[in-house]
Amino acid sequence: MQFIPEKPDKPHVFSGFVMAIADEWFYVTAGHILRAVRAALTSGSTFDIWRLGDQTAARGKFNHTAVPFDFNLENWLVIEDETLGIDYAAVHLGTFYRLQLEAGSVEAFEKDAWSDHVVASDHWALVGIPSESVSYDGKTNIGARFVLAPLIKADAPEQAGKRAENQFYARLAEDYEGVVRDIDGMSGGPVVNLKYGDEAGWRYGLIGVQSAWYPSIRTLAICPFSSFAVALEQAVLPALARSNTAAE
Repeated sequence: MQFIPEKPDKPHVFSGFVMAIADEWFYVTAGHILRAVRAALTSGSTFDIWRLGDQTAARGKFNHTAVPFDFNLENWLVIEDETLGIDYAAVHLGTFYRLQLEAGSVEAFEKDAWSDHVVASDHWALVGIPSESVSYDGKTNIGARFVLAPLIKADAPEQAGKRAENQFYARLAEDYEGVVRDIDGMSGGPVVNLKYGDEAGWRYGLIGVQSAWYPSIRTLAICPFSSFAVALEQAVLPALARSNTAAE
């Protein structure tokens, strides 16, 4: 997602992904990002342009133009506790946004792609947009590089403390500098596992939401996806049932 201050020096970009629950789409990112946005607004900052930057999927259909987004903090579900390492946020994408994203070839993570970090796999990878790659023409055009960074499973850092109860950890692969130097901006991006099967070929699963970064040891803190997805589904399904009943 991209947002531009009213009098910008540069744009701000944060990573996220789209997931589907009962054929409804939700944009998911890290909760601490929404906390930072709220703090900026409370302190007097103003952001007048918000966009869903789906250019990596659009394949040139819309000349790499992002989808304008009506951002409202009150519409977001935020589950975040920095001391406990819980770090999730999600917002419902109504039909208006879904149709635009689908027209640009965006695909949501469906339930059959929900997975867990304890599942056996061949590789892990973090997907997102690093801040170091973002460029801006000072008017409306924002450029950025989409990155898939290979990861290696890691133990919890000593300084993680109680957060280790709600997170798992990974290091950037040894050749990470050829992919990304600094993962700032990739918070909220999906962490996926990859498994190769002789008949099915490569399959992927969504296992986590990128949360924090220990730069001195090049280690990422990742919040498990499956627990959040189940909790969100349990909240959404009854709401959808009530809405469908009221519409009958």
